[in-house]
Amino acid sequence: MDDPRVESRVIYKIDISLPLGLILEDMDSDPSCGVHIVGISPGGNAAKSNANVFSNIKTLDNTDNTVSDKCICIRDKIISINGNPCHDKSFDDVVELLSSADTSTIVLEIGRLQGSTVVNYDNGLCISAKPGENYGFLARKCNVGIDYDCRSGTCQTCMALLEFPNKRKEQSVGDDEEDGTSNDIIYRRTIFHCVGKVPRNYDWLHVLTGK
Repeated sequence: MDDPRVESRVIYKIDISLPLGLILEDMDSDPSCGVHIVGISPGGNAAKSNANVFSNIKTLDNTDNTVSDKCICIRDKIISINGNPCHDKSFDDVVELLSSADTSTIVLEIGRLQGSTVVNYDNGLCISAKPGENYGFLARKCNVGIDYDCRSGTCQTCMALLEFPNKRKEQSVGDDEEDGTSNDIIYRRTIFHCVGKVPRNYDWLHVLTGK
């Protein structure tokens, strides 16, 4: 288990309408460790925002086809709300900040584990995943129902379609050269939830379950 006191996180700011549609929880028995996201309500504003990002994935206005700064994920830590720091606040304190917001849209600053990948299911349920994590485990964390039979990848019952971009670039310091590879290509392949694992160095992965 990650220690919330020492883990390294990348910070993003995201505008989102109230109510958020997020399930929050204290990260540790020590309230000073802050609050993180443990669930996203299907059909809520967070899920709708995430789904919208992925529905427009091929037309994102950036150079590397990233979504990290646009999505809210399960496992993200709440860093601040409308500029009010809450990285070391308890669940009750964070809820109070949200309840007292005087605008319909808030600026949510979140911290995501460094080196993680945004895994999105086709209903906008996103989770911050570590390389090597099993897709079936991530689906359960997102409360996405997956049918299984053999649990060994043989029967193909848990098969799903995966969309993914080019890998994150790994350039040396001072290396500006292009590798000639387009950044806006979306690839597809099949995965099995029972045995499939998240690969390294991808900004996002989109799991299409057909449900």
